[in-house]
Amino acid sequence: MAAQGGGKRAAPPSTVHALDGVFKMLRFPYHARPERRARLRPTRFHEQFPVTAFLLLLNLAFFALEVIQDLKYSRQLGQPADLIGINSQVLHILGWLRWQDLCTGQYWRIVSAAFLHGGVLHIIFNLLMLSDLGRHCETFLSSWKFLVAYGVGILGSAAGSMVVGQLRGVPVASVGASGAICSLFGLLLVYSLKARQDELRDRLIRSVLWIVVITMFIPANVDHGAHLGGFIAGGIFGLGVRDYMTSREALRWRYPALAVSALGLTCLGFAIWNYFSKR
Repeated sequence: MAAQGGGKRAAPPSTVHALDGVFKMLRFPYHARPERRARLRPTRFHEQFPVTAFLLLLNLAFFALEVIQDLKYSRQLGQPADLIGINSQVLHILGWLRWQDLCTGQYWRIVSAAFLHGGVLHIIFNLLMLSDLGRHCETFLSSWKFLVAYGVGILGSAAGSMVVGQLRGVPVASVGASGAICSLFGLLLVYSLKARQDELRDRLIRSVLWIVVITMFIPANVDHGAHLGGFIAGGIFGLGVRDYMTSREALRWRYPALAVSALGLTCLGFAIWNYFSKR
């Protein structure tokens, strides 16, 4: 990669192109130079980014279960359905993350909580971010390594949520993919610092600051501990990220990724079993 003035290197074409959506959504006036735009093959989204597509599908599937159960409870109570805020009992049945539940051995909630959302706006914002950051990271890391990185982000998010909740002495019931998404920000930021990609670094820092400011003014409970835990976990993972991933290196992450998949799907299986057994 060619060095630019003062030893600074520009972000690779895939980095610049894939982050366009994130920066435009956050209203940053950023456009890649025409000569650096990557031309992607006209393939379907799920073929080009299989892990990102699968994660998006899982989030949508669990939100559909939330909506079905929320509508059922609304009919029983004789109240109009309010999808802006999902009934807390629904979230508990499907697997929100709470310290009291972990103490009873329900560790599957560590994973299930990352696929639940508190309402329509919550899931829309998170899936937009996951779609943009996910397809970049999957191209950059390889599908196998990206899956492991996302799993690490979920664990870091859960740990951050529980630790901060215990330190504050406030019981926290956490849901949402935002903690794992923050791990992708942390991964990319640490990589940009390590690789001296100042252009990418500056835009990521502005993105993170804008997200922090926005969440401070949202009139709802925001689990900043989960965001911080995910960000730190992603940053640690980013220390081992290099500029390029060869096919041979990508295959080394196949078995860790399969292990993460098996563990994650088992946890989600417990969530679905709990849902149907307590409907």
